[in-house]
Amino acid sequence: MSLLNPTRAQLLETFALDVAMLRGSGARLFDENGDEYLDFLSQYGALPFGHNPERGWAALRAAQESQLPAMVQPLRSPEAERLACRLAAVAPGDLSITTLTNSGAETVEAAIKLARIRTGRPGILSTRNGFHGKTLGALSATGKPLYQQGFNAPAPDFDYLPFGDLAALEARLEAGTDGIAAFILEPIQGEGGVVCPPDGYVEAAIALCRKHGVLSILDEIQTGMGRTGQLFACSGFSEVPDMLLLSKALGGGLMPIGACIVRPSAWDDRFGRLHSSTFANNALAATVACATLDQLLENDAALIRQVAENGNYIRARLEALGRAYPYVIREVRGRGYMLGLEFHPLEDRGDSAIIAHAGLNGGVTALIASYLVNVQKVLTAPLFNDSRVLRLQPPLILDRAGLDRAVEALAAVCDILHRSDYYALVRHLVTRRHGVETGEPRSEALASETPAAEPAPLPGTRPVPGRFGFVIHYTEDEDIFRSDPSLRQFSDTELEDWKAWVKRLGPGFVRQIPPVVSKTGQVASGWLLSVPMLPGDMRGKGRAEARGMIAEAVDLAGAQGACRVGLGAFTSIVTRGGETVTGRGVPVTSGNTLTTVSAVKAITRLCERTGVPLDKAHVAVVGASGAIGRLGAMLLARRAGSMTLVGNAKNPFAPRLLAKVADEIRLSLAEIPAAVVPGRLAQAVRDGVEDQGLSWTTDLDPALARADIVLVATSSDTVLVDPTQLRPGTLVCDVARPPNVASADLSETGVLVFDGGLVSPPSALDLGPFQTLPSNIAWGCLSETMLLALSGEQEDFSIGSSLSLAGADLLAGLAETHGFEPAPPQWYGDLVSEAALDGFAAHVRAHWAGNRAASQGNRKRRLVSAAAG
Repeated sequence: MSLLNPTRAQLLETFALDVAMLRGSGARLFDENGDEYLDFLSQYGALPFGHNPERGWAALRAAQESQLPAMVQPLRSPEAERLACRLAAVAPGDLSITTLTNSGAETVEAAIKLARIRTGRPGILSTRNGFHGKTLGALSATGKPLYQQGFNAPAPDFDYLPFGDLAALEARLEAGTDGIAAFILEPIQGEGGVVCPPDGYVEAAIALCRKHGVLSILDEIQTGMGRTGQLFACSGFSEVPDMLLLSKALGGGLMPIGACIVRPSAWDDRFGRLHSSTFANNALAATVACATLDQLLENDAALIRQVAENGNYIRARLEALGRAYPYVIREVRGRGYMLGLEFHPLEDRGDSAIIAHAGLNGGVTALIASYLVNVQKVLTAPLFNDSRVLRLQPPLILDRAGLDRAVEALAAVCDILHRSDYYALVRHLVTRRHGVETGEPRSEALASETPAAEPAPLPGTRPVPGRFGFVIHYTEDEDIFRSDPSLRQFSDTELEDWKAWVKRLGPGFVRQIPPVVSKTGQVASGWLLSVPMLPGDMRGKGRAEARGMIAEAVDLAGAQGACRVGLGAFTSIVTRGGETVTGRGVPVTSGNTLTTVSAVKAITRLCERTGVPLDKAHVAVVGASGAIGRLGAMLLARRAGSMTLVGNAKNPFAPRLLAKVADEIRLSLAEIPAAVVPGRLAQAVRDGVEDQGLSWTTDLDPALARADIVLVATSSDTVLVDPTQLRPGTLVCDVARPPNVASADLSETGVLVFDGGLVSPPSALDLGPFQTLPSNIAWGCLSETMLLALSGEQEDFSIGSSLSLAGADLLAGLAETHGFEPAPPQWYGDLVSEAALDGFAAHVRAHWAGNRAASQGNRKRRLVSAAAG
């Protein structure tokens, strides 16, 4: 574990952004292996002259040689005073009184304090999606709830308006300004996506504030000091803000420093007396800042004019790239060397699970930035507030050759995305870690597991009727390739590392499910959420990690207003049928009840279609002590001729569990609904027959050999049943996910196998890259989630292993009301044809005809024997 912010360190490692840079010069960086990188990020704009600028170092060496005192508070600091004079000389209008700080966020805090004490009012207006820093006051002015959650932010008296909407600002000010101290905004929203407002907006906003007696604060922490092709973005404005905020590039890439420059009319002596900072006004930072201004302004600001010209050049090249790849690049934005490249929502393509996860959870540009730095050797980064925009902020000194190199690297990314070759985009994430490229021994970091404590629930939002979340995961390796076809290019070693890598992403949204319309006209819609683990990863030591991820997924759905969250496949098993993730503010369902109801209903219909006499047939339930197996056995026992409950021979508790299920079945058969015509087993129990035809065992093969119908519903992730070894005329329903019945050619066996628990919803589904079933078929657990969302049920459902018959009957009724029916039979993705059903029916007739003949022969032998006796 890193001792320097381990959370951030892990995030950087996950996206292979943990490159250790040991040397930097200008726009070039060099890692520990001596590889060279183009810095197209410049520390988010804080390195105007790149790394180790000679003029800045010369100023520091001169300060050392003259033995300039760095900090002399409370005495005067001549260097800080010199900087204040320089800033007053170059700032627009009468902006002239400076308060120095140590960072951008601290500069924003100073401005807020000054505005409040000057006006005597507490209110601070800012813009939605703006960014002003992460200290509590700056965070409160930052119009992005993502950063505020959990920090008890925003603090009181902060409010937000749409950026660029002058009418909204005017209406807010016209409504009354008694409580408003200031309006803070950026001339270009940097972290918000490099968003430029309409022409004239900022000047008009300043004028409106002045008209209503509200102070205007212009945050140029990113845009200032030449970044946009002017010394300040507001340099040519007709209206001057009351406060101008600077930081980042002011320190020349060597020293942290910020400045709040104020008009005399906005200054307040009380602020001047009360506000101070130990490290502000330090002579070293001020010296470097003065040197920075010197370099920017020399030769009639030649460097800044070059930024303006080159900014137009690279923007034109990027726009040409957008025309070449119109379905990849959505827009190029910004001015000068402050540009943003917005990508189309790649998750909308529906051709990749990893891109869907990254796109919906803010990771697409992180993957792109990772590819650029690791493969193309160009350093850039995502924007914090807009995850579809790549930040392009090279050092101001970068020439056109460097700009061309960056555009060529971006063209390579666009080509990969255009071809949907996501393997090429992510391959470095695994090869980098096991030495394919470096020759180093394979790292075990990806395979290591740290048990995760179950997180506390996130604060949810008000539930939205009909909105649901459904948690899924990979059930087998093939799922990875189905949902990401380009990843078939992985070698076996790469695939194993990839499976370990995706676990590190944690849970997240992967697909918005289009509305599902009930036959009553009611509508439900929701989200798929992924827990990127395989069943084998969820067992043993991985169980705690899996439960933690599933709990996080439930919280994510709740935070989106879900009124119901469903658990798919093994997520139900590892949470004990949902027991460990209830009580998190949103009702949960394991989906096991409708899965079972649909499987049993499908068995019943296939028996009617193919002539299997269910009321006389012998049913084997494999996995009978599990939630689905137990409920399935209880439902089938109502109609079956006889039954064997089969448990796991490796479980020492299996006999006791199976005996308990057998007792529950006997008790339940005494209360069969009037609409159900009982089979021989139910009738025998009712009549008190001693040999009722109900037994249990842990010996699988003899149970299968005797069965006419097999229901397979275990929690095992391995194949248990070879259907080619079953007797002709045997009907098999496999509910397990992954399947417990081996795939095989059954055309000559007389055996019929189908996937149980599948449902035909009332309207088609589109699950994008997760569409493993036809659009008219859904998993039973997903269908139960949708059904409960449609019906407005507000309690947890299908929780634990003891699913109730009352719940099954309730869901069967709701399914009928809303139009959820058992799906047409299919197996391993292929629909069972009518010809196959007819062929199976012939084997059924032959088997039962043989049974009748054998029964008649036995009866004749008994009569003859009796007569002879």
